[in-house]
Amino acid sequence: MADPVWRQRRRKDFENAKAQCLGKRDKSFAGRIDPHAVDICGLINERDEYYTTSSCAGRCFMYCGEGVKATNDFVRFRISHEQVKEPERYFNLQTIDADPSGGGDPIRTIGQYENSLGDKQGTIINNEEKKKELGDLIWFRFEPFILHVACQSLSAANALMNAARPSFKNVGLTTWKDSRYLVAIWGDEGLEMPLTTPSGRPLHDDPVWLAELVNGQHERNWGKIDRFCQTMREMPPLTENELADDALEEMMTENIPKSFDVIGDIAYLHSMPEGDANAVGKAIMKKNKHIKVVVARQNNLEGTERAPGADGLKIIAGAEREPLITTHVEYGIKCVVDLNHTFFSPRMGQERLRICQQVARGEHVLVLFSGVGMDALQLAGRTEASSVIAVELNEIGIQCLKRAHRMLERNKTVKCAGASDRLQIIHGDVMEVLPQDLPKDHFDRILAPRPKEGAMDGDLGSGDGGAAFLDVMLPHLKDGGECHWYDFVADHEFPDCQRTRTLLEKMGDKHNLEVKILHVANAGSVAKRQLRVCVDFKVFKR
Repeated sequence: MADPVWRQRRRKDFENAKAQCLGKRDKSFAGRIDPHAVDICGLINERDEYYTTSSCAGRCFMYCGEGVKATNDFVRFRISHEQVKEPERYFNLQTIDADPSGGGDPIRTIGQYENSLGDKQGTIINNEEKKKELGDLIWFRFEPFILHVACQSLSAANALMNAARPSFKNVGLTTWKDSRYLVAIWGDEGLEMPLTTPSGRPLHDDPVWLAELVNGQHERNWGKIDRFCQTMREMPPLTENELADDALEEMMTENIPKSFDVIGDIAYLHSMPEGDANAVGKAIMKKNKHIKVVVARQNNLEGTERAPGADGLKIIAGAEREPLITTHVEYGIKCVVDLNHTFFSPRMGQERLRICQQVARGEHVLVLFSGVGMDALQLAGRTEASSVIAVELNEIGIQCLKRAHRMLERNKTVKCAGASDRLQIIHGDVMEVLPQDLPKDHFDRILAPRPKEGAMDGDLGSGDGGAAFLDVMLPHLKDGGECHWYDFVADHEFPDCQRTRTLLEKMGDKHNLEVKILHVANAGSVAKRQLRVCVDFKVFKR
């Protein structure tokens, strides 16, 4: 049996490597995870024993040269991660310079990480020497799904490969040195064909047939990803000794609660522990030297702030601190939290990561009900969004966000330049700020993590499910804009969430918008058999 100290150190090293990898800026040309890969990456990254290192949901593109990436003899253009909707435009080889995207992925540019057209990405605009060097032969390629996953142990890697093989034939362990296990999963729907002769004469005169061919590849590829997602949802937790949390087992023998939150340097228990509360608090502090204060909640969360209140928390161990304020760090981004008067959950960290990975370069993003602002701070500090606007009603939450905003300006770990300049804070009621102060048809993305309205929410709730918020919010999304709408459902409603879907479609009809549901994510439990979910959807004008 392995030394427990060694096992614990190895587990900690894996956790640090995971945090470092997932906290990096996305260096892809889009600046985000492919939309069709968001679900599977989220399912993998939410498990402690895995994290994704790279992914592509599948794409098609044209290219010149030898076809070997990362070389000077390879230029690709008209990249598309979606189906070809305009065949005549996309496959028109005479307009490659004049129409770089051809209806494929938009070519975004912004600030420090501006991607110029030419060289490895975009087109061969105004590059006669490059054209002459590579010749007139143009190829078309479809690359299927590919995913690389770091695994905590060999058993974890084996479990992942077993889960992937029913959907993908090409699954293997590519690295296993120095206790590092990297699994590669890639599809087999590849396609490669010439579009012209070496002299530049087109070989195909039916763009509709070409589109049908590549669109079929996309559909089969996405179907396999969906099956893989379902397998991951059904995959049971690993129970091998190598993944056992020795520290947690030891803590449980000392009557320490199985779960509690660590917010900054404060351990937060959601109820008073049984027995000697002070002894429990001291045991927690003994196991984690970073923790300076241990508090326990004495009442239920109430009001729109969903906060315990001035008398809602009791310090059971550690130094007296009033007010109960701490600085919490997540992927290098700091936020200030007043535990008595604001709502903050570190358990939403994975959800915040999932959202950040979807934000493309140059987007205008609006964060409603921002609270202490960790969502907005992450978006400003870790993505290349053009602007991020945070709206919050709670005065204390705004004060916390403004303090964190000043920290963001001085934070040298932030990789995206101008992060603090791109973040704007608005203090006010969402129902008033939206119609009065913000432009319509402006935002590429809106986050709406609305607070739970007590007994009014959920499958038995008497409220409107947030219809009033949707009514004022939807007009501010661009045509094709995306929203992350948070709702509360019973476990038997998930993942269909038909009640939420019906409400979104109803409000879309009211504003003459088509609502397309993209994904429903489990954002955590709020009570026994009650879940917070995030419904990602896009709107299109009719």
